[in-house]
Amino acid sequence: METAQKPKVSSGLVNFYALSHGLNNMAATVPMTYVTMFMTDFLGINPVAMGTGMLIARTFDFIVSLISGIVIEKSNMKHGKFLSWIRLLTATLFFGNIIQVLDTSAFISSPTLRLTICMLGYMMFHGSMNFNATARASLIPKLAGADMEARKALTARQSQVGAAVSIISSAVTLPLVQLIEKITGNPSAGYFLAALAFSLMFLFANLMFIKLAAPFDPPGESGPAKARPSVGQMVSSVVTNKMMLVLFIAFTINGIGSQMSAGVTTYFFRVTGNFSKYTYVLTARSICSLLATMVAPKIGRKLGKKGALVTAWILVAVISIVAKLFAYRNGQANVWVMGACLCLRQAALYLYMVFTANYWLDCGEYGYYKTGVDNRTMAVAVMNWPTKISMALGGSLASFGLAWAGYKAPAVAGAAGTFESMDKFMTVMSLAPGITATIAVVIIILFYKLSDKQAAEYAKANVEREAAAKGE
Repeated sequence: METAQKPKVSSGLVNFYALSHGLNNMAATVPMTYVTMFMTDFLGINPVAMGTGMLIARTFDFIVSLISGIVIEKSNMKHGKFLSWIRLLTATLFFGNIIQVLDTSAFISSPTLRLTICMLGYMMFHGSMNFNATARASLIPKLAGADMEARKALTARQSQVGAAVSIISSAVTLPLVQLIEKITGNPSAGYFLAALAFSLMFLFANLMFIKLAAPFDPPGESGPAKARPSVGQMVSSVVTNKMMLVLFIAFTINGIGSQMSAGVTTYFFRVTGNFSKYTYVLTARSICSLLATMVAPKIGRKLGKKGALVTAWILVAVISIVAKLFAYRNGQANVWVMGACLCLRQAALYLYMVFTANYWLDCGEYGYYKTGVDNRTMAVAVMNWPTKISMALGGSLASFGLAWAGYKAPAVAGAAGTFESMDKFMTVMSLAPGITATIAVVIIILFYKLSDKQAAEYAKANVEREAAAKGE
């Protein structure tokens, strides 16, 4: 009876599930791509001060990520267990995103206060994303049930739409920024207005998704209240979940190198006098990402999710070494080599990124099957922890890496800075992700033992267990 009454997942719901995520990433791309350069070159913030301040903001973000799963699991708000959080945090995602690229130098003289405002915007956006990402991923079992192929389809569509949206943002963001600069005569206005425009589009898509998904996450489920695990049980089920711990360690190590590189990539093109070519590189990288999302599900079916992950990180390691050796030689930057390496590395990452939520859901099903404690929401929350830790450590290491390489900000806002040592800079940008990917792939090969077949069996058994419990 319950099965017959279950709402049907429409193509519109699937598309808005993906589009709301993609547009949120599109809006976040502006600060994530340019905020480090924005703070040093427009807000006049010293790299060491920036690294220290952002480490504080990212540590706060990580602490929030630790409790988000517990808070969501314990909550029962009127618009649904998961959709209530998505609805509630739409505003903080919107404002937190644009505050990060607000040029406060015209009316705030203190660099420390300007840094504090950036930190506030960062904490608003990324703190909200802890809850938003956890709630979105936790909706997947509600939408798809135990159908593993349907779960993969949802996450694959999300990656495909995200990559397609990324092509648009990569192609238009910098030209839009430069056009606004010409019109207004203000070098920093374009970053804020671009972030604002993209955030408004996210706002619309997210509200549409909430409307379409409402039947799948009704408020106050009828019948006897489901027994909820205690905080101690939730934490214990994560700590004792061997597969989740392996995944957590490997993703964290790989993420540190990735965040170091992502935090300073803009400087390579700006300092070498190739900033106008950055648009082409970003667009090409996004196109490669989209193509990768098209083939990744097929590769995943052949290699398995573990095989896709191992293949991706091996490719990242090789490509990173190539970038270090050949993208800057004898005092000359080869923008096309660097562009090709960035494109190939991003495409490699998408071989497993289309399944990211599924890795953690698999671990959650495994833990539920082994312990009898339904902690799948917490498992999805753990998915964010490696990202938060790597953003805190890798992002701060990137800032300290700028200081190590001797970065000197321009005297005039909008001009290009310089490095005392490009070799040190290339180590931070190109070699670091190769080293961390190598370590991560060894960990996965040796210690991650959860196959796709086992995960499907665990998910089916868990659904049967819940059906039997309801029958009782």
